[in-house]
Amino acid sequence: YRERAALQSIKYRNWVPQTALHPAGEGTIASMLRKGWIEQQLGPGGALQFRITEVGKVAIAAKIPTSPSAR
Repeated sequence: YRERAALQSIKYRNWVPQTALHPAGEGTIASMLRKGWIEQQLGPGGALQFRITEVGKVAIAAKIPTSPSAR
């Protein structure tokens, strides 16, 4: 949920501060970086900035799988 919410919040934006990825915390952001869903750079004043990658856009567009018991 947190990954999808974070990706959705920056889907149509360029470089954003970490606060724009809320509710994602440090661990969730690290996970999204490992998956290649977001990338980071140092912005003005040395603050980290993030943006969604093409891989992240594909991930957010993917249907959320449901378990057979949920049907």
